[in-house]
Amino acid sequence: MYTIYIFVAICLTGFALLQAIVGVISYNRMRNSKFLLISLAFIVFVFKGIYSLLAISGIYEIFPAPHINILIWDLLIVTLLYLAILKE
Repeated sequence: MYTIYIFVAICLTGFALLQAIVGVISYNRMRNSKFLLISLAFIVFVFKGIYSLLAISGIYEIFPAPHINILIWDLLIVTLLYLAILKE
């Protein structure tokens, strides 16, 4: 179970980081505020993923590490946001 937890946290962080980069590039090209807001949402998910990884490793933990179910929901949310971007 611990391995799945780390895998989901890494997937969430990496996927959100890639989408944040794409969102920032899109915003720079089109200057549409929608892309800026989407980029900020993904950046928040990146920070949450980094915090989750640090909490799992025990390096930094102000709040307890999120449960695996919460990370799976976050990954689902990031995936759905990505699909919403692709649809347009």
